[in-house]
Amino acid sequence: MDYQTEQLILHFVTPDDVSEVARTWPSDHRPVSEEEAQGAISYMRDSYARNTKGCIFHLCLAVYSKGDPRTIIGWCGLDGRSSHTEPEIFILLDEEYRGKGYGTQCVKKLLQIAAEDYGLSSVHGGCDKENLASKRAMEKAGMVQYGTEENGDPVFRFCAKK
Repeated sequence: MDYQTEQLILHFVTPDDVSEVARTWPSDHRPVSEEEAQGAISYMRDSYARNTKGCIFHLCLAVYSKGDPRTIIGWCGLDGRSSHTEPEIFILLDEEYRGKGYGTQCVKKLLQIAAEDYGLSSVHGGCDKENLASKRAMEKAGMVQYGTEENGDPVFRFCAKK
């Protein structure tokens, strides 16, 4: 089951996605081998199986535009490695797809997924202090800045309404 926003598809990767994962994984845009892509897919699928109500280990979704549902344009998800009950949100969009509102759509959908599908009451996020687009996306989606890191990077929190 994939998730959809107005313009995007947030996709649970499968072995059928190996060529696109190889092209886009990791986010530094250096292609990886199919073997490495299969390892990444295996890790993501294992994580999907471990995620349960109230507990996220790692939820990584490929981002596709509805206009081109065969090309990954980025990655987003919830990373629970620091805290399974209060994961951190992440969004990595290819440069050419930034500034189109896609980041905000991803954040809104991920917060909805966290609250409705996983019953989580809190999600954290952060970004580089120079990354105003990420800061705005989190704020537009309802996240509130509650502090800063030592280096000045803002940190955000979303608390789901009970």
